[in-house]
Amino acid sequence: MKRWGLPSPWARAPWMLLRRPAISVAVAAAAFLVALPAAAAALFLSAAGNASLRDQTADACPAFTGAHVEASLEFTGASGARQLDRRVRALTEAGAPVPRLSGPVVTLTSRATVGTGTVSLVARDGFADNVTVLDGGSGPGLWLPDGFAGAQGIRVGDQVPVALTGRTAMMPVAAVYADLRSQPDRPYWCGLVDLYRGKPLGEVAIYPLALVSRDDFLALADGTGSVAGTTVELAVNTDGLTTANVHPVLDGLQRLRDDTNQAVDRYPGGVRFSSGLPAMAERADLVVGALTGTVVPLAAAATLAGLVVAGAAGGFWVDRRRAELTVLSARGAGPVPLAGTAVLKVATVVAAGPVGGWFAARALVGSAGPIALFTPAARAGSVWATAGAFVVTLGAIALVAARRTAHLFDVPPVRAHRRSRMPWEVLPLAGAVVSWFVLGDDVQTGSAGAGTVAHVPPRLVVAPILLVIALALGVARLTRWMLARARARGGPAHAGLFLATRRVLAGPVAAAVLIGATAVPVALAVYGASVTGSVERTLHAEGQLIVGTDVVFSLEGPAPVPPALVDSASAVSYYNNARVGGTTVEVIGVDPATFGRAAFWDPALPGPSLDDLLGRLASGEKIAVLAGATRGASTVDIGGRAMPLTVVGVPQLPGKKSGNPLLMVRQDVLDGLGLVTRPQLWVRGDPDRILPAVAGLPVRTYAEAASVTAAGVYSPITYTFGFLAAVSLLCGAIIIVGLLLYLTAKARARRSAYVLLKRMSVSAADHWRSLFFEVGGLLLAGFVAGLALAAVAVAFTYGAYDLNPATVPGTVLDVPWGLVGGLAAAAVVTTMLAAAVAQRAVSRARPAEVLRDSR
Repeated sequence: MKRWGLPSPWARAPWMLLRRPAISVAVAAAAFLVALPAAAAALFLSAAGNASLRDQTADACPAFTGAHVEASLEFTGASGARQLDRRVRALTEAGAPVPRLSGPVVTLTSRATVGTGTVSLVARDGFADNVTVLDGGSGPGLWLPDGFAGAQGIRVGDQVPVALTGRTAMMPVAAVYADLRSQPDRPYWCGLVDLYRGKPLGEVAIYPLALVSRDDFLALADGTGSVAGTTVELAVNTDGLTTANVHPVLDGLQRLRDDTNQAVDRYPGGVRFSSGLPAMAERADLVVGALTGTVVPLAAAATLAGLVVAGAAGGFWVDRRRAELTVLSARGAGPVPLAGTAVLKVATVVAAGPVGGWFAARALVGSAGPIALFTPAARAGSVWATAGAFVVTLGAIALVAARRTAHLFDVPPVRAHRRSRMPWEVLPLAGAVVSWFVLGDDVQTGSAGAGTVAHVPPRLVVAPILLVIALALGVARLTRWMLARARARGGPAHAGLFLATRRVLAGPVAAAVLIGATAVPVALAVYGASVTGSVERTLHAEGQLIVGTDVVFSLEGPAPVPPALVDSASAVSYYNNARVGGTTVEVIGVDPATFGRAAFWDPALPGPSLDDLLGRLASGEKIAVLAGATRGASTVDIGGRAMPLTVVGVPQLPGKKSGNPLLMVRQDVLDGLGLVTRPQLWVRGDPDRILPAVAGLPVRTYAEAASVTAAGVYSPITYTFGFLAAVSLLCGAIIIVGLLLYLTAKARARRSAYVLLKRMSVSAADHWRSLFFEVGGLLLAGFVAGLALAAVAVAFTYGAYDLNPATVPGTVLDVPWGLVGGLAAAAVVTTMLAAAVAQRAVSRARPAEVLRDSR
């Protein structure tokens, strides 16, 4: 009988493995583990680039992401309105072919006087839908902020004089709206934030915004000879924007830029065309390039781990088909034909593994990765990687099958025994040492247009992986040696523990392999989480310490803490003319009762805790806390006045900047000197909640901790170790597959033993406990070994986690206790399920069948 033109044995071969579920699952799982990291690498790199582009566009002002055209407009006669119409019409026509580009939003701004107060007169398309109306809101006229209207005594319906460059006209007040400074900033107004809030370090006066329609603005300004500022914004729709489909948008924006810059007749006073999208796209490409050097080695390591499992599955297939292979070998079949038999019989099952691995890769990157958005090239690359994984897995199984059959049916050469005794773990250990010194240690890459991005040095990934593999091989070798030495010793009296001990001692090689296979993914997962948490915690600590807290406001004069911020704010006095032991220092006067809840402090920072220092200040102890200068100085001079204070030296204080020593004293001590100090308000919390709450305070400048270490610079760091953690946890499936192979390989012997043990009054509960002790003991040993390997890897690489070595406080280690607990719980659950499944399998065995199979 033939099928598909092949003789019957060859046609049946691809389906024969399905009759043995245990082997089928092991082989498919091995192919799955090979394909998943290979397919995930391309998808993850694409997702990282797209996520970087998404984050940048989300954080940026929409007005500056697309096309932002800024120019002056002179109102001589009626030419101003005509000139504006020409500009808007030309930009609309030129921008129509650009993908994702929206219609124009026009803004006109000028300084004016309303009543007796100065305002910024603004006409912006669609403003009425983007303010909170408190009164009125219909009909033409002025829209005034509530604070200005209240101070001027103006109400809706009043006729007020509006003066613009010598012309005064009476206009009705159409609405009173909530001052923009008293509310969170809306994306619609982001292009005018500097106009109504001012710049953090700016000294330009800020005036209330009086809003009018474009027609009212033109009617008031035409013929006055005034010059108004104009902007035309064409925003980009960023939904679904990727590093692939952004290029047609960039090409269109470049054509629009060229057309605008060449239109001298429309912009006689010059024009400034700006767009942030090109730099964002270039930065996204930088992120992908920075990640490639680390993600690809990670994926390669995970793929090699999968190939090891595939080889083990191939060896397991040889053991289970030993009788058949013996017959074929006796009839003259050599290792190569037998390997071809293995390929034919496992090909169908192997094909299922990469297919599942590809879908799992998409699901993994989509759920645990930066974003579930991929480019067509990444999808195609992942498909090709999956196909390659299929071919490589088949090759690994064929190679192992050929070598194993040659070992079973031929006399192995003496040198094979010698190779088995060689310390192969020295090779990855040497590779770890070489990669640490040879691979680059740069932490930043960049370009002139896109700035810089921080990335993980390749040696911080490659070297620890090789180190963990080398140590895991050493642990496996040591475990095998110890178990082999312990085989002749007696066991405990407890039946379950005795059986578990004897089974483990009877198979030292399998036990050593399972312990090593468990240790590697545990070590890599804990190491990746430790590095990720430590880098983020270190960056957070550096940013918070430099500023002092989340937001610090410098005030024009003393002011009470706003009621909404009482629980998270503290008033501080600042003075910059003091000396301690001949060293110039900055001074902050703090209230010990409130400063602790407002200032940032990390318990992992060196030196005394902030609470301890504030406690000493609160107790009335006459001390001054100094950070950043020589300790032991006792002479304190503030504003030319010697102070009888004992200086307590500490490594760091909140608000201490690099190179500027900082002295902290009680606020009443500093204020009691009668010096001119600068009042500050330190507030801890979300800046979006804090800024509106201080709208009524005399704020001079302010600083945010978030601006010190911009998240976009360090996103590749998080992405890299997020991928490492995901791949490491995925490699935990190796533990499950290895456990399956371990249990299945001993299933026949376990069934025979259980039938005899039942006759010896060994209960099912005792046997289940023996399985639990056997499996749990091996997983526990692998888990502990993995934690030890992670600790070694962290200890050797600890100093490289600080991306800003010149900035205190240095590396702050974050131990992922949550992950360790989760892995321990998973190990316990896996042990219980594996023991239950194995117990169920042996309980169903019939004595007659067991005796027949044992012949």
